[in-house]
Amino acid sequence: MTTWTDEMKAQVSKKWLNPFIVLDYKDDVVGVYRNSKQCERENEFGFSSMGIRNCLNGRAKTHKGFRFEKISIELYKESTGEE
Repeated sequence: MTTWTDEMKAQVSKKWLNPFIVLDYKDDVVGVYRNSKQCERENEFGFSSMGIRNCLNGRAKTHKGFRFEKISIELYKESTGEE
């Protein structure tokens, strides 16, 4: 059985592209993320990937007071400069 390292988890996570933006209560963009796992690792607000996915799938309106909205892959690549 293989023990997953943080690097291995991050490498697999980078393959999944489900981009979204995070908005605060004033509709200001807080961040643009590749997927819920990246957002969970890189933000300072303590989001959980399950809470993010619940918002993106319409089961919840907010998570910790923030809104999450799906964006197109093209918009994500344009905003982050990824190829």
